[in-house]
Amino acid sequence: MILGNDLAGAKVFPFPIVSAKPNVSEQVAALSQFSTVFSACVVTRAQKKFEDVVDLSSSFLAALPEVAECKLHVKPHPLPCDENSSANETSLKVGREQLITAQKSDSTLFKCISAAVDRTRASDALVGYFWDEDVLMCWWKPSTPGSDRVYQIVLPTGYRLQIMKLAHEHICSGHLGVTKTYDRIARYFFWPSLKSSVSAFVWSCHICQLVGKPNQVIPHAPLKPIPVIGEPFERLILDCVGPLPKSKSGHQYVLTIMCAANRYPEAVPLRSIKAKVVVKELVKFCSLFGLPRVIQTDQGTNFTSRLFEQLVDELQVEHQMLSAYHPESQGALERFHQTLKSMLRTYCVETNKEWVDGLPLLMFAIRSTKQESLGFSPAELVFGHTVRGPLKLLSEQFLAKDLPRVPILEYVSTFREQLHGVWEVAKQHLAESQIKMKCRDDRTSVVRDFQAGDSVLALLPVPNSPMHARFAGPYKIEKKLSDTNYAVLTPD
Repeated sequence: MILGNDLAGAKVFPFPIVSAKPNVSEQVAALSQFSTVFSACVVTRAQKKFEDVVDLSSSFLAALPEVAECKLHVKPHPLPCDENSSANETSLKVGREQLITAQKSDSTLFKCISAAVDRTRASDALVGYFWDEDVLMCWWKPSTPGSDRVYQIVLPTGYRLQIMKLAHEHICSGHLGVTKTYDRIARYFFWPSLKSSVSAFVWSCHICQLVGKPNQVIPHAPLKPIPVIGEPFERLILDCVGPLPKSKSGHQYVLTIMCAANRYPEAVPLRSIKAKVVVKELVKFCSLFGLPRVIQTDQGTNFTSRLFEQLVDELQVEHQMLSAYHPESQGALERFHQTLKSMLRTYCVETNKEWVDGLPLLMFAIRSTKQESLGFSPAELVFGHTVRGPLKLLSEQFLAKDLPRVPILEYVSTFREQLHGVWEVAKQHLAESQIKMKCRDDRTSVVRDFQAGDSVLALLPVPNSPMHARFAGPYKIEKKLSDTNYAVLTPD
């Protein structure tokens, strides 16, 4: 603008003025008689982002007359606020005379007023009430050595809510916890049951409930054990792991399949986890162990595709999908993922080879290891005997004995009885393990019971940003589905 004025021979009218929000001059109409003079107005890029005036009404600058009298346009707050929030609070008349009148007429301060003495007599006591030019005050001596006496204004009921909002919700207060908010108020003010009032106010703060606190642990509901499956490969659990470091052959994913009854796992390296590839590997697995009755997956796109649904429909298999962001529903498979990743990492560090090369060997180790919840290894529950591994091979070399030959009919009969007995013991062991786990887990659980129409907050398991709220709401409960599941009405 200033450069344009120089190029125009200082004929820009009116003279250039640097302003954060330029306005059109009233003298523009006078320019019509001067053809060589033109008006100009420019908004720099640095000032373009300041289209809305910054709101200072909630800051300490509001005490200034020029700020307090301005009616500023404020953008809506990104978080919802209730009717009692500071955004909708009414102005409070602050003055010495109003405070004195409110103190004397407040019924909650009658005991304080009756115990008040003159200020000249208050210097000898350690704690008490006194009058300071008709203002009821409170004083007390901290137990910390060397601390000065604290003088507090005794607040009547009508002032308390605004003081708590100022100490907790104000932009200079930062929505801190109960103790810090209480200490901030107690420096200057007092009223009966101050700590309980501050505690109730902070715990009911809507913004604090939405945002949550750092490292906040939400107590879970009582554990609901999954029913013990009696028949092997009746229920399959599917999931995908990756992307892992891409191998030379192009593999970077792993399709995992586990039998819910005997915990027998399968891990297939894949180059892609598209539905077509997943369906192909699932058919291979079913060709070995038979068709399941139920397939359990998460809500991944490869498991919700039309091709996958067509497969389960043709095979007459029930497809059960987990709730979103709730991997605990298939805890056995998720725990297997942790073990598998740890073993693959160890293999790569120890041998300096690719993880794909060691996957079959590590799967042998997992299948032949006893499951703590079952009491047997998955291989024993599937094949009916201990698979021949390095340790068994070494023991055979030490003993140098040939196994006795058994007729085929006798072997089949004995094998069936042994396998049936092993299955019964494994089911009983699994049921006992679930009972122990439930007793241990329910020690920190909380029973919650809601009814239709109750207002609740919904947890956002994966927030988009660390600056976003952890919860959303409040929302209304539409209906109760079970002891721990509810249908919630959320906006579109």
